[in-house]
Amino acid sequence: MQVNLHNSQGNQFTNYAQDSVTINAIEYKSNILVSNELIIDISINSVKELDNIYLNLIMEQSPDIILFGTGNKIIYPHQDILLKLQQQRVGFEVMTIAAMCRTFNYLIGEGRKVVAIVLF
Repeated sequence: MQVNLHNSQGNQFTNYAQDSVTINAIEYKSNILVSNELIIDISINSVKELDNIYLNLIMEQSPDIILFGTGNKIIYPHQDILLKLQQQRVGFEVMTIAAMCRTFNYLIGEGRKVVAIVLF
Protein backbone atom coordinates (compact mmCIF):
# COMPACT_ATOMS: atom_id res chain seq x y z
CA MET A 1 0.00 0.00 0.00
CA GLN A 2 1.22 3.51 -0.79
CA VAL A 3 1.49 5.95 2.13
CA ASN A 4 0.86 9.68 1.68
CA LEU A 5 3.48 12.04 3.09
CA HIS A 6 2.70 15.22 5.06
CA ASN A 7 6.15 16.68 5.32
CA SER A 8 9.53 15.64 3.91
CA GLN A 9 11.52 16.19 7.10
CA GLY A 10 13.28 13.14 8.52
CA ASN A 11 12.51 9.49 7.93
CA GLN A 12 9.08 8.65 6.57
CA PHE A 13 7.45 5.40 5.56
CA THR A 14 6.73 5.49 1.85
CA ASN A 15 5.33 1.97 1.50
CA TYR A 16 4.49 -1.07 3.59
CA ALA A 17 3.62 -4.71 2.99
CA GLN A 18 3.16 -7.80 5.13
CA ASP A 19 6.90 -8.54 5.24
CA SER A 20 8.60 -5.20 4.57
CA VAL A 21 8.48 -1.46 4.95
CA THR A 22 10.01 1.20 2.72
CA ILE A 23 11.50 4.30 4.29
CA ASN A 24 12.72 7.09 2.02
CA ALA A 25 12.77 4.68 -0.97
CA ILE A 26 14.82 1.98 0.85
CA GLU A 27 13.10 -1.33 1.59
CA TYR A 28 13.62 -3.02 4.98
CA LYS A 29 12.68 -6.64 5.63
CA SER A 30 14.27 -6.94 9.08
CA ASN A 31 13.09 -5.70 12.46
CA ILE A 32 14.12 -2.07 12.92
CA LEU A 33 13.99 0.92 15.21
CA VAL A 34 13.11 4.15 13.38
CA SER A 35 13.22 7.74 14.61
CA ASN A 36 13.11 11.07 12.80
CA GLU A 37 16.80 10.78 11.86
CA LEU A 38 17.82 7.18 12.66
CA ILE A 39 17.18 3.65 11.38
CA ILE A 40 18.77 0.77 13.31
CA ASP A 41 18.46 -3.00 12.81
CA ILE A 42 17.38 -4.70 16.02
CA SER A 43 17.88 -8.35 16.89
CA ILE A 44 14.64 -9.07 18.72
CA ASN A 45 11.88 -11.08 17.09
CA SER A 46 8.97 -10.11 19.32
CA VAL A 47 7.92 -7.10 21.34
CA LYS A 48 7.97 -9.49 24.34
CA GLU A 49 11.79 -9.60 23.95
CA LEU A 50 12.08 -5.83 24.44
CA ASP A 51 14.36 -5.30 27.45
CA ASN A 52 16.10 -2.46 29.28
CA ILE A 53 18.94 -2.37 26.73
CA TYR A 54 16.51 -1.59 23.92
CA LEU A 55 14.48 0.68 26.16
CA ASN A 56 17.64 2.73 26.85
CA LEU A 57 18.37 2.87 23.11
CA ILE A 58 14.84 4.12 22.50
CA MET A 59 15.03 6.70 25.29
CA GLU A 60 18.33 8.08 23.90
CA GLN A 61 16.19 9.47 21.07
CA SER A 62 14.13 11.54 23.58
CA PRO A 63 10.80 10.56 22.01
CA ASP A 64 7.46 12.21 22.69
CA ILE A 65 5.83 8.91 21.77
CA ILE A 66 6.88 5.36 20.94
CA LEU A 67 4.97 3.31 18.38
CA PHE A 68 5.22 -0.47 18.53
CA GLY A 69 4.34 -2.08 15.18
CA THR A 70 3.78 -5.77 15.88
CA GLY A 71 2.98 -7.29 12.50
CA ASN A 72 -0.66 -8.01 11.73
CA LYS A 73 -1.49 -8.79 15.36
CA ILE A 74 -1.29 -6.44 18.34
CA ILE A 75 1.09 -7.79 21.00
CA TYR A 76 2.02 -5.71 24.05
CA PRO A 77 5.49 -5.47 25.63
CA HIS A 78 5.96 -6.77 29.17
CA GLN A 79 4.19 -4.77 31.84
CA ASP A 80 7.46 -3.59 33.46
CA ILE A 81 8.53 -1.92 30.18
CA LEU A 82 5.18 -0.14 29.87
CA LEU A 83 5.37 0.96 33.51
CA LYS A 84 8.84 2.47 32.95
CA LEU A 85 7.54 4.41 29.96
CA GLN A 86 4.62 5.72 32.01
CA GLN A 87 6.97 6.74 34.83
CA GLN A 88 9.12 8.67 32.34
CA ARG A 89 5.96 10.27 30.89
CA VAL A 90 6.57 8.92 27.41
CA GLY A 91 3.49 8.04 25.41
CA PHE A 92 3.26 4.72 23.60
CA GLU A 93 0.91 2.91 21.28
CA VAL A 94 0.87 -0.70 20.12
CA MET A 95 -0.61 -1.27 16.66
CA THR A 96 -0.29 -3.19 13.44
CA ILE A 97 2.57 -2.22 11.16
CA ALA A 98 0.20 -0.64 8.64
CA ALA A 99 -1.38 1.61 11.28
CA MET A 100 2.05 2.38 12.76
CA CYS A 101 3.43 3.56 9.40
CA ARG A 102 0.52 5.94 8.87
CA THR A 103 0.65 7.23 12.44
CA PHE A 104 4.44 7.71 12.35
CA ASN A 105 4.21 9.80 9.18
CA TYR A 106 1.37 11.88 10.58
CA LEU A 107 3.22 12.61 13.84
CA ILE A 108 6.48 13.39 12.02
CA GLY A 109 4.50 15.80 9.84
CA GLU A 110 3.40 17.57 13.02
CA GLY A 111 7.03 17.93 14.11
CA ARG A 112 6.76 15.38 16.94
CA LYS A 113 9.72 13.26 18.09
CA VAL A 114 8.63 9.71 17.37
CA VAL A 115 10.35 6.35 17.70
CA ALA A 116 8.86 3.32 15.96
CA ILE A 117 9.76 -0.30 16.61
CA VAL A 118 8.93 -2.40 13.53
CA LEU A 119 8.62 -6.12 14.24
CA PHE A 120 7.48 -8.47 11.47
